[in-house]
Amino acid sequence: MEEKLNICIGEGNMEFETLAQESKSTGLDLAMQIFPLLDDYFCGTFAKNTKGILMKLENGQVFQLSVTEVA
Repeated sequence: MEEKLNICIGEGNMEFETLAQESKSTGLDLAMQIFPLLDDYFCGTFAKNTKGILMKLENGQVFQLSVTEVA
């Protein structure tokens, strides 16, 4: 079962609450957040591009890592 994270925002932070409701993350935004972590877990080279992240592993495999919103 999936858990939902509830964040309580105090009354003094109404501007932040409004901004959080209006702004939405894109798949590219999330991919760019993941980008710095890849070097810690994989051996290869990583490059940002317009679709996400191009991963070239040391064994010759090449992957395009992308994030897509499904719901």
